[in-house]
Amino acid sequence: MVGSIPNDIFQFSIYTALNAGFNTGQPRTADLTTHGTDGIGVYEDGSLMMLKDGQALTISKNGRVRAAPMDARLPFAMVTIYQPNFHLKVRSLTLESFDELISSSELGPAKCLNTLMPFKIAGRFASIDFADGAPRSKIDGTIFGFVVPAWMKLISGERIHAHFLDASEEIGGEVTEFQMDEEAVLSFAKCGRFHLGFPQGEEWEEMKL
Repeated sequence: MVGSIPNDIFQFSIYTALNAGFNTGQPRTADLTTHGTDGIGVYEDGSLMMLKDGQALTISKNGRVRAAPMDARLPFAMVTIYQPNFHLKVRSLTLESFDELISSSELGPAKCLNTLMPFKIAGRFASIDFADGAPRSKIDGTIFGFVVPAWMKLISGERIHAHFLDASEEIGGEVTEFQMDEEAVLSFAKCGRFHLGFPQGEEWEEMKL
């Protein structure tokens, strides 16, 4: 795997393959922790990976969090050495208003339309919805993920591709919507380089992408 500098992003495989059913992992949790401090991914059994400040956690389909096995393999992952360049205090934030904010010309050089961008939102969530599991309300925690430019959707996922971890590191999930009614801290960075690792083997070559 390629070494990284701050805010470079290393990705293994592509989102289209994951959605098409490719679930043969090749990098292990331990491999990814050498390339980033923060990130998201999916394990072969469908549980989620969240890398937070160098600590790798796995989130089961029922939303429960535990330490990730270092030898578990991932068919999809995105990690970075996260050192944000921009910090904002925000209020009344939702998934839609977050997208509008980071797409706005008011942000000047921080605007993100065509560049992959790692971000973190920390604070109290009035509500948060997950792809799997029950929604939660009035919960403190952190969202970490990536803002994906439209041209990279088939490679890296939806516009806002992110996972949530509560403050006690007991509950988490893949974020599909959220609402914040109190002040929160938003940080983000512009990615300078993007590294894509290709799976190897017959299963990969037989994928219809």
